[in-house]
Amino acid sequence: MEYTALSPAKVNLYLKVLSKRPDGYHNIESIVDPISIYDVIHIRELDDGRIVIKDNKGILPVGRENTIFRAVELLRERYRVKKGIEIFVEKNIPVGSGLGGPSSNAATVLRELAGIWGLGVKGDELHALGKAIGADVPLFLYGRPCIMRGIGDIISPIELPGMWYIVIYPDMEIPTKEVYNRLKIVLTNTENDIKLLGKFKTLYDIANILENDLEKVGIKMCPQIKTIKKTLEESGAIGSLMSGSGSSVFGIFKTEHDAEKALAHVKGLGEVFLAHSL
Repeated sequence: MEYTALSPAKVNLYLKVLSKRPDGYHNIESIVDPISIYDVIHIRELDDGRIVIKDNKGILPVGRENTIFRAVELLRERYRVKKGIEIFVEKNIPVGSGLGGPSSNAATVLRELAGIWGLGVKGDELHALGKAIGADVPLFLYGRPCIMRGIGDIISPIELPGMWYIVIYPDMEIPTKEVYNRLKIVLTNTENDIKLLGKFKTLYDIANILENDLEKVGIKMCPQIKTIKKTLEESGAIGSLMSGSGSSVFGIFKTEHDAEKALAHVKGLGEVFLAHSL
């Protein structure tokens, strides 16, 4: 039997880098909105104990470099499952785009396999497994708008208005590690509670908090980010921002109609997606 699941992307509406940790990770604060750009994951059990992972574009890394592989391996080891798994991914979320594809894939596979294998994994256990795979995996296990703290593993709920987005990937992968390595951190002793705890009832409330500490570094590595931001705003976006560590840029629009109208103005800037909040 084959099982199919959708693996969504995310955008960071706010991202503050607070400090570098001894383990090499960074402490952050971020407001995240899951959005309707999906990888499609097909799962099939194997009798021979192998872990086989393929994708339609031939771009996913092999072995333990692959977050999906690590998710399967960790789940099997922790719960002593001997079954093999074949996973095929229809990749739509660009790699190296700041939209969270690898973490989302790992979270989706963890959740689906826990159900397929009848493991009865509780929420906290799943969260701990996700954290062991990667910093952003817990947010996708949560699956709703949230505030991320710590290395991204401390999740708090937040209420956001539903939004329409145009997301543009400028066909340039930016390695997350390199972006963080180039970042000059201005240390702050206090969390920005005013922005994080504000009331976000309208799109203008969101536009007022759009901020990403990694964006300046991203623009230096991929100058087209600046052009995309400007074009989105000239096309009617209420605000625009680089997502995560880049290189994707999103614009927020009042309505689906406004976003669709803007699509004509952003052609040629890269891979373009029309999406909405989940």
